[in-house]
This record gives sequence, structure tokens and C-alpha cells, in this order.
Amino acid sequence: MPPDLAALQDWMQEAILAASGADARDFVHGDNRLTAEDRIHIYARGYRQRLLECLESEYPLLAALAGPTAFGLFAQGYIAARPSHSYTLYDFGADFAAWLDAARPSGSAQAVEAIPAALARIERTKAEVHRARGIERDMPAWPGIDPAIAELLALAGGRRWYRPDSCRLLALPFDFSEMLASGGPVPPRPEPMLLAVARANYRVACLPLEPWHYDWLAVLPEDPARAMALPEDERIAAWLPFATAHGLVVAAG
Repeated sequence: MPPDLAALQDWMQEAILAASGADARDFVHGDNRLTAEDRIHIYARGYRQRLLECLESEYPLLAALAGPTAFGLFAQGYIAARPSHSYTLYDFGADFAAWLDAARPSGSAQAVEAIPAALARIERTKAEVHRARGIERDMPAWPGIDPAIAELLALAGGRRWYRPDSCRLLALPFDFSEMLASGGPVPPRPEPMLLAVARANYRVACLPLEPWHYDWLAVLPEDPARAMALPEDERIAAWLPFATAHGLVVAAG
């Protein structure tokens, strides 16, 4: 008696995810060209190739820097360790940076082997910021006035500030400035880097930060209801036009 459709679908899903031809002859017909196991392996290889292509698309700088052979090994290891369990492929690559960091040989945070995980953190953060709730619809609608100027004009009213969900902060063990500026696979310098990944006017940008930039942004709440007053720091006041124009901070209310 043939299995019902639901049972057959469950078995095929398990076989493809595990790349296993076990029990294939109970469910799949083979012939003199392809055995039942061969037929299942074709589907399994195609599925893994699609996942690899998704990772290449989400992590293009890492793929370019590592090269196809090394990136393929990274991807195949991740696919085997973290099978997809979501209806959307966007969720599949979420743990890639953490897996790369856990899988590398133990050693210094600035060892060469730590570069892939650090770069993957940047690229995943860019994907998350692209989807995050942004500030575009909340920008001041003052005709003829640039939004950044509008925010500065509001300072006299004692505005309070918060960091939106579309601005994420990263403290990295490598300086990727040249790579991010050129868009090419330039090896990073083994120096710490503070970075903001933010979206403004629907464009995502990676913005290097000074320590005092990072420290102020890190203490700002993400909840507009808990927004904070501008500190008495001339440097921050002078930097505010840049920060507001690039979506790093928003005035509440």
C-alpha cells in the first residue's frame, strides 16, 4: 500500500535535508540510469546549491574576499550545521557570522581566521537595517527645508533624541574602511573599528565612528518615549547635522 501524501512529503523533506538516500527504494523508482538513491541525491545537491547561492548573495564581500573554494567550504559547513527551518530564506543566513566565529580555530580576536566572521557581521547587519523600521516617514515635513536643518532648528526647543531601529552599532576587531569604501575585496587592517550601519532616505550606509560618537549613540534609547536630552558636549552638537542627515539619531516628538 503506497504511503499517504503527507507521509511521503515528510520523508522526502527529511531525505533532502539530510542528503540521505536511506529507504529511498521504498518511495522512489530507480532504473538502469539512476538508482533511487541517485535521484534523491540530485534533489539534495540542488537544494544545497540554492542555499549556497543565497549565502553568496547576502555576503558578497565575504564571498569575494574568501574566494569560491573557501566560501564554498564555509557555506557547506553552515548548511550542514544549521539547516533552514523558516519559510523565508532571509532567516537562513542570520547565524552565519556566529557560526563562522564558533567554527574558527581558537586564538586572538585579530587572527586572520577571525576576518570572515567579522565581515559577515557587517553584511548581515546591512541586511537587517535594510528591513528595519526606518525614519523616512517620520522626518520633518517642512517645505523647502532640509530635514537635518529642520532638526537643528528644533534644538532651541530642547528636543530629546533616540537611536532608531534602522541604526545598528558594531565594534569590530578589524578596520574594513577601505573595503567598504571601494566595494571590493580589500584585506582589512588588524585594528579595532567602530561602525554604524544606518538607513536614511532608503539608502543603507556604513559609517565609521570615533569612540565618542559610538559612546553617545550606544547610550541612546531605541524607544522614542525614553528619548534623552542632548548632552552638554560641543563635539556632539557640531556632529548632530551629520548624525541626523544619515539616520543615526532622531528627535522625538
